[in-house]
Order: sequence, then structure tokens, then C-alpha cells
Amino acid sequence: MISNHQNIVRKVVKEKRSLAVNSEPASDNDIKDNIKPQRLSRLIDDVNLKIIDELVKNPSITSSSLATTLEIPLSSLQRRRAKIEKYILNKSYQINLRSIAGKIGEVVINVDRGKSREVAKQILKRFKNNVMSVSTRINAEHNVAAQIMFTDTAELHNLLENIKLMQFVTNLQWSEVVEIIGDNSPAVMSAFFVRSKPKFPF
Repeated sequence: MISNHQNIVRKVVKEKRSLAVNSEPASDNDIKDNIKPQRLSRLIDDVNLKIIDELVKNPSITSSSLATTLEIPLSSLQRRRAKIEKYILNKSYQINLRSIAGKIGEVVINVDRGKSREVAKQILKRFKNNVMSVSTRINAEHNVAAQIMFTDTAELHNLLENIKLMQFVTNLQWSEVVEIIGDNSPAVMSAFFVRSKPKFPF
């Protein structure tokens, strides 16, 4: 005869197995978000700041070239770079607007309070052919922003009208990227890490 205690143990084990099967593996972004400040602080030393500076300027630089430039042993550089790219930097490609027929723009959307995250996820899921990324914002008027890509005015109009019809969306505005004049990202990121280094708890 099975005791109540055995029944409880079996139930707990079954629930844990179910969670293990249904749970999704952690993404790289999840790993970055969950890193402890103390661990992050150990990554922000003078050597890694130099590595970050070079990687931001040229993400495709080889480790051997980077080691030579910074006069660091290759094995040490590779270990440091692996940790930096795992916990701090995301590598991505940018679209060259001059070489494609498509157009890029941004839609800023006002969503009823408390529903911005929900609407942002729906936009990302429903408009996969046009929406490249979506973020929630803190703003007096608009709290969701979507980076979009479209081919012509008709496609843009159709996209905007469909977003307007979504539940909880009250209004929106859009703008098109005409020309990228310059990019200060490398300098800004390098300055941020240097400026923020003393603020990391050790």
C-alpha cells in the first residue's frame, strides 16, 4: 500500500520532469541578463577595455591580429575574447541602405498602460516580414517602438493600418531613414565602459 508521503514525492518528481521537458534552453541574451554584477566587474579590467574597444571598431578582426595589436599572448586573448563575447558584446550585421532597394524606418506606438510588452510581442510575431525588432520605451506619448523594413508606400501603409487595428493601440507615428550620416557607436561604447568601470561593485 502506497503511503501519502510516497504519493507526494511521486507528484513532485512528475512536476519536475514536466518542467524540464517544457522549459526552453536559456538564450545568450538570458545568460547576459542573469550575470551577477560581481562577475561582470571582473571582466571590466584595463586589458578587456582595450579588447572591447578594438572589437567594437572591428567585430570581424581575428584573434591573432588583435593579440598582435594589443601585444597580448594569443591564448590569453582568446580566453578574454570568449568571455567578452559571451557576457558583454553581441555581434550583429547592419543593412547597407545604399546597396538595397528596401527602405528602413521606425514606428513609435502609443499603447494603453500596462499592455506595451504584450503588444510589442504581438507585433514581432505577426509582422515577421516587415518588423526587424521591437522595444518598449518610457515616453510621455509612445511606449513601443518597432524598426521596420518595407519596399514601397503601399506596403508601409498596409503595415501601419494593421498595427493601428491592434487591440490596445491608440495611435502611432512613423519615420523613414533617409541617410545614415555617421556612426559614433564604437567611441560611445568605449567611453561608456571607461566611465562606468568605477561604478561596478567589486
